[in-house]
Amino acid sequence: MFLEKLCNSIGPSGYEKETGKVIMSELKVFTENVNLDRMGNIVVHKNGGDNSTKIMVVSHMDELGLIITAYNEDGTLRFSPLGNVDKNSLPCKTILIGHKRVPGVIGIKPIHLQSKEEVNKSLSCENMCIDIGASSKEECKKIISLGDFVVFDNNFFYFGDNLLKGRALDNRIGCSILMELLKEDYKCDLYGVFSVQGNIGQRGVYAAAYNIDPDIVIILDAVNSTDGLEVPGYLKTIRLTDGPAIPFKGGESIFDKDIVESIRNKAISMGIPYQKVGDTQEEGELKAVRLTVDSCKIAAVLIPCRYMNSNISVCSRVDYENTLVLLKSYLEEL
Repeated sequence: MFLEKLCNSIGPSGYEKETGKVIMSELKVFTENVNLDRMGNIVVHKNGGDNSTKIMVVSHMDELGLIITAYNEDGTLRFSPLGNVDKNSLPCKTILIGHKRVPGVIGIKPIHLQSKEEVNKSLSCENMCIDIGASSKEECKKIISLGDFVVFDNNFFYFGDNLLKGRALDNRIGCSILMELLKEDYKCDLYGVFSVQGNIGQRGVYAAAYNIDPDIVIILDAVNSTDGLEVPGYLKTIRLTDGPAIPFKGGESIFDKDIVESIRNKAISMGIPYQKVGDTQEEGELKAVRLTVDSCKIAAVLIPCRYMNSNISVCSRVDYENTLVLLKSYLEEL
């Protein structure tokens, strides 16, 4: 499965070259209309006819990670997050540093030495370090450079009842669906965009939207499922295996009602389950497109994902397949 290759590739925000090479290699099998812009976005253009309406389907290829910021005298390392990483999930996780994949462990003060106040307070990166086994600052400097990226040491795996786990399912699962969509021919003027730096301000989308100037944008991304342990019933609005979420609103921005309704109606006509969502709380690519392109209609199709913003996530293969079938059918009728 192409998704496995994507999730096992390394590409945190700002360092997406390895993941980009995996995507480019797959694209070259079936198309030559591929462009790499200055930001590093991969853009595929499929012109299916005389229809002047430009449709952009965008999915970001980067993953959450960390970046090395300083050395400690004892040979450990300081770091900062690349993206909205849940800092409480970081202690004692195994990681890989840089292109050489230097192994390490995220360390923290042992719990039996912590005060009551330290145990109860939220963690910050200042409370943690990365241990690579070096015994001094000088030894560590020979192995690690400031600015080296850090990713979590987890591989893609199938488990349970048609479930998938992986380090970078947000948003490699969207990229995998976009790849499958681009293998088909459509009668619309379609641009598929694998964007960069999605976890640090959607910077790649700004550039892609400005260059393409689309009329319609469909955001293909992951969204936090809310069906976890001890979550009150009224908050369980997005569930794994219940189909893609198709929202009306994201943060302070509103998706185009007609496009949202047309995608939802397509799902109903095909018997594909989907989840009605009022608000995703975060704007993501919606804000980037809205601020860049004038009078552009925007909608989103989001794949539920458990444990986002941590070292590993879980998605449903059924949700993946339903999202792919839904979007393929929708694009075929445009």
